[in-house]
Amino acid sequence: MKLSAAGFTLIELLVVMAIMGIIGVYSLANYRSFGEDQNLRNAVLDIITLLRQAQTNATAGTICTNAGGAMWRVNFKTTNTLELQCKQPSQTSFTTKKILVLDRNITIASGIISEGCGGQSISLPFPVYFAPVTGKIILADTACSLFNIPVTNNKTTKFFTIETGGRIYAQ
Repeated sequence: MKLSAAGFTLIELLVVMAIMGIIGVYSLANYRSFGEDQNLRNAVLDIITLLRQAQTNATAGTICTNAGGAMWRVNFKTTNTLELQCKQPSQTSFTTKKILVLDRNITIASGIISEGCGGQSISLPFPVYFAPVTGKIILADTACSLFNIPVTNNKTTKFFTIETGGRIYAQ
């Protein structure tokens, strides 16, 4: 009678466990990086949503304090704080309606690249205005036709663009 050996040797099991360990460590490292990239992507989308809300409010004639026809703006106040603000024609200052604070490791870079005005760098703080009824974008420097704004975390940079024609989009 012949005995057959069914099973795995100790060396085979150790090799498989080593391979699984290497794959596990690699996956864990990439999972953290993936999460950071998603947080950055979500922050850019939150900024774009706030800009589009201001544009929609201006176009729709949304009431600011007690009357319509308000000018709306998004004020890039600091590297991680933006404010949605409005002002009636009779008012002298803007009223803050909403504040967006980015995660602590996500920042708006201070060297914002502009085009149509010599490629100069614009620094924070700066406002982006939206005209009543038309929703036309009025950039901080009216000679500029667009801003490419970098948003960064610890290791990645994503850009979004604001154009005077009204387009706001992520790159």
